[in-house]
Amino acid sequence: MDKEGYLVKKIFVLGMTILITVSMAVPMQPQAKEKTLNELEAEAKANRDAYNKAKEQKEMTEQERNETTKQKQEVEAQISQIQKEVEETSDKIIELKKDIEKKDEQMKDIMSFVQVTDGENNYLEYIFGATSFTDFIYRISVAEQLGNYNEQLIKEYESDVKELDKKQVELNEKNIELSKKENELSQLEAKLNGEIEILKEGMMSKDDEYETITSMINNFKEMKVCSGNDTLSSCQRKLNQSMSSGGANAVGTPGANGTYMPIKRGQVTSAYGKRDLDGDGYKEDFHTGVDFSNSVHGDSVYPVATGKVINITYPKKAGACGNHIVYVYHNIGSGYTTSYWHMTSVNVSVGQTVYPDTRLGSMGGLHSEDSCAYGTHVHLNLFRGVQTTNSGRIDPSIMVTNIPSKGKYFTSYYGNR
Repeated sequence: MDKEGYLVKKIFVLGMTILITVSMAVPMQPQAKEKTLNELEAEAKANRDAYNKAKEQKEMTEQERNETTKQKQEVEAQISQIQKEVEETSDKIIELKKDIEKKDEQMKDIMSFVQVTDGENNYLEYIFGATSFTDFIYRISVAEQLGNYNEQLIKEYESDVKELDKKQVELNEKNIELSKKENELSQLEAKLNGEIEILKEGMMSKDDEYETITSMINNFKEMKVCSGNDTLSSCQRKLNQSMSSGGANAVGTPGANGTYMPIKRGQVTSAYGKRDLDGDGYKEDFHTGVDFSNSVHGDSVYPVATGKVINITYPKKAGACGNHIVYVYHNIGSGYTTSYWHMTSVNVSVGQTVYPDTRLGSMGGLHSEDSCAYGTHVHLNLFRGVQTTNSGRIDPSIMVTNIPSKGKYFTSYYGNR
């Protein structure tokens, strides 16, 4: 072996030694243990309990918010009334001061010769200037009355000003207090509104998760495909075995392209992925499936391939989002689940083996019957493995390979379709 080959060999051995040493030094990360159906059911129940608790909290929060809003309106009305009183009081003080000043000038003119300024000389001159006894009595009376009136007027003026000033101070303090209270209530209302929005987020997903997972688990148990101690993976394997042995893949073999459209003929009205809903040129919405339509309300909806119905969601009330939804598991490749939304009726049952010519139900999509739809169509979702929840949707073209581009018409005949 030449020197160059020897060096290459040494480097290789050294590198392998380092690699083995490093790999032994780095501990293996333990894989998360897959949950059994019983554990999933318990988790779903816990989610449901959390949802109910959040729902109660939401209702309490809304009630508290309504009470807070009512208090806030009352405070605003009080502040408005106080501001009006303050303005009226201020105007009254101004008018009173003007009136006092006017009367004070008049008193100065009338009393100029009877006021006691440097003693009582002027006052006495006025009295003793009488021409008769009757005039003397009259002058005493006039001087006394005018003096008392002037003194009383000044006292009333001072008293009124003090009282009005005091009232204005009280009203201003009350105004400040109520303004502070209004600010506090505004902050509380904003906080409550925020809590309500947070509670609203995820509520429906928790509810949907509970409904769909629980329904799927119960369906598997009733079909005796698997027990509560099985995981979803083991359930999927047993489901594949039952479908193979039962002939679910032996009849209605998909065509050359592997799958079919969910309706006989029509076009794709909305593809999977981001889309522009308002026409402003920005794709702000993500469409989680593919919409198929021929505008024939009530037309038949079919499975895209042979499979087994594992779950059906029926609307709890008129106008429920999705209306009737059918979930079908397909033993194709690694296994997929398809769901068909916005149907007005269902013609299959859970556990039934369906083929590309099996009528799942009737196509709907009118907004009057489905709050999530605005026109006749069927919405197709695709999931990997056994799945019925509202998360984990993938592009349907991964399995349904012959989906045409948006707006292109197609025909999809099979058997008795």
